[in-house]
This record gives sequence, structure tokens and C-alpha cells, in this order.
Amino acid sequence: MRFMQEGRDWRRSPNNSILRLQLPLKPRGYLVELIALFESVPHANLYSVAIGLGAFFIVRFMKACAPKAPAALIALILTTVVVAVFGLDQKGVKVLGTMPSGLPSLTIPNVPLSDYLGLLPGAMAVVGITLCEALLLVRSYSRKHNYKADGNQVLFAYGMTSLASGFSGSLISGPSASRSAAMDAAGSRTQLSSLMAAVTVALVMVFFTDELAYLPTAALAGVVASAVLRLIEVAELRELWQMRRSEFWIAAVCMLSVLVFGPLRAVIFAFLLATIDLLQRASRPRTWVLREASDGSHFVPEETDSAPDTNEIIIYRFGASLYFANAAFFEEEVEKLVDRAATPVKWFVLDAQAMNDIDTTGAETLHQVLQRLQSRGVSVSVTRANPATTSLLVHYHCLERIGENRMYPTNRHAIAAFRQETGLSRPK
Repeated sequence: MRFMQEGRDWRRSPNNSILRLQLPLKPRGYLVELIALFESVPHANLYSVAIGLGAFFIVRFMKACAPKAPAALIALILTTVVVAVFGLDQKGVKVLGTMPSGLPSLTIPNVPLSDYLGLLPGAMAVVGITLCEALLLVRSYSRKHNYKADGNQVLFAYGMTSLASGFSGSLISGPSASRSAAMDAAGSRTQLSSLMAAVTVALVMVFFTDELAYLPTAALAGVVASAVLRLIEVAELRELWQMRRSEFWIAAVCMLSVLVFGPLRAVIFAFLLATIDLLQRASRPRTWVLREASDGSHFVPEETDSAPDTNEIIIYRFGASLYFANAAFFEEEVEKLVDRAATPVKWFVLDAQAMNDIDTTGAETLHQVLQRLQSRGVSVSVTRANPATTSLLVHYHCLERIGENRMYPTNRHAIAAFRQETGLSRPK
């Protein structure tokens, strides 16, 4: 037995006991379009190819020889004139064609309430891609032109324009890397260019739709192709490779995911990989054992992997907040330092300068560490804790076990109290 339902292929096994589901593998993204492009090359219209390449080279040539000229506009006008004069639209060149004139009218969207839940997943996907692309474009161009951009203001602007689009029968408003690159290449630096573009579009839609009908789509593709060349930033990938390899691989996977699976899945992959990378680094923060210099003027940080003579005191600096991802690492390191000490440890000093937060898992682990150390006769002190961390120690009842008299403002105060209690002097 076999039947089709909603694009799924169901098959009944020979003994009618197992129902097997076969899902067709449908590749997505740029690679599918690239394969389709290569397959269509033998059937390409040579006039369209010539127009597209011509528009591309006109823009590139004018950018080199006359950078202040509106190269994209000139290329579109010239190719439109060529199509209209030689009648290339009758020879297979695709043009915009007849368009209705006039401006959009305000209206309330006529969508049944029952359809909103069905539209919600697609709408959330569009919003997610829009927000991500908007913030990336703003950051890219603000860094390129050395100005400060407010991401919240940008997202608010996109939200309001999309809301206005819903009441005017327009498509959702969102960022466009190609249009941004084209505006940047044309020398646009303020919102005035967007206002002028809106006025120009309105005038064209009211008075010049007949002339616009001969605009070849191949010319638009050539202009966009010239503009997006500026968005390919190989230098940034090279910089990521030199600075941090993990971020380079995240960027590479995201780039390939866009080509294979499309932008939405690529954003999800990039978010997951970035989260994994963050947790991986946070789970094993940098830690040090602080040693007092021979002249007592400062403390020298040393890696915790070695276990030198402790002189009965360990000053341990934990380089991150204490939470679920690194709590086990904290516990293991403390036990390792105390177990491997050449002489029995009497004081364990926790330098909490970088410990800005403690979650419930971290507090539970800290309780266990305090209990084990104190059961072995090791006094625990905390130094350089900020007021927020001190409040958390009180909230989690850790300070009761440590003792308020064991909280010191600096490591120097802690080591002075240690020497006063034990009667030991500074080692020579």
C-alpha cells in the first residue's frame, strides 16, 4: 500500500506490520540556485547576458574613472534605452513590464484570526533574520566609517516601518546588504539619500511607469553584483584566523550554512556554535596561584598546573564568575592545589576580584569546598570581593561558614593576618 500525503511518501511493508516514512531530501540555499544556474547556462539569452555584463562593467568603469558620478543610475538608463531602441524585449530580454501607476493606499490587513497562528512561525523567522542582518550591517558600516550606531534605535526603526508596511499593503521592511552596498558605493552617508530615494520611487510610480517597463532585470542584477563585491571581506576572515581560531571556524560554518541551508538555519547554527564556544571557554577560565614577591612589594601570578611549595598558604585567583558551567572545574582545582601542596596547607585564600556573580550551582559547590577544606583543618578567607559578591555570599549562607572576620580587602591584608595568626615570617 502506498499513498502520498502533504509531500510525504508512506509505504506499507510487505507484511503490513511496519509503516515506513520516507522524506525526500530537498537541498536548500545558494548551492541549489548555483546548480540551477549552471544547468541553465546553455539556455541563456545572449542579449540578457550582454546587458547584465554591460551594466556591471559600466558601474566598475565609472567608479574607477568618475567615482562621484551616479554610476548605477547611468547604467540602468543606458541599458533601458538600448532595450527600448532595439526592441530587445521582443528577443527574450526580460524587463519589468507593465506596472500599475499610483501610490499604495492605507488599509487594515484582512487576515482571519485563525490564520495568525499559521503565519506566526514564518513571521518569527523573517523577524529573526531581519534583526540579525540589520545589526550586522549597522555594525559593519559604523566600523567602516568610524561612527557610533545605536542598535536599539535601528531595531525600533525597522519595527515601525514594518508596522507601517502592514497598513499600506507593502512588503515587510528589512535591511538589504546589496542596497546598502549600492548606497555606500554611491557615496551616501546620511538618511537624506533614503528620503530622496523614497521621493524618486513615488514620482516614478506616479508618472514614469510606462518608461520603467523597459528596464531590463539583467541590468539590475549587474548593478547589484557590482555593489555586493564590496561586502566580501576576506581580510576579516584572515584576521579571525590570526586572532582566534574558534571564531574563524564559527564564521566559516555559518558562511557555508548560508550557502547550503539558507540564512535562517545559518543564523541558528551560528548561535548554537557561538553559545557552545562561550560555554567551553567559560567552563575552564584562567586561574592562578599568587605568590608574594621576595621583597613583598607585589604578588606574582603563576599557573595552577604546577604545585610548588605553598608555605602553608595558597592564594588562589579564580578568573570568572562561579556558575554551573565552571563549578566542577573550580572544585577540582581547589582540591588539586591542596592535595599537591608540598607542605600542609593552613590557609586557603580565594581572590574573588573577577568573581562577579555566583549562581545556585556555584553556591552549592562553594559550600562543598568550604566543608571539605575546613574538615581538613584549612582556614578559608576571601579577598577583594565586590559588594555584589559579598551580598551573594550572605544570601547563599556561605559567609556564615567563612566568617566575616575572614573577608579581607586585599591579599596583602590576608597574608598579614595569616602571619600574625601562625607566627610565620616572610620567606627570604
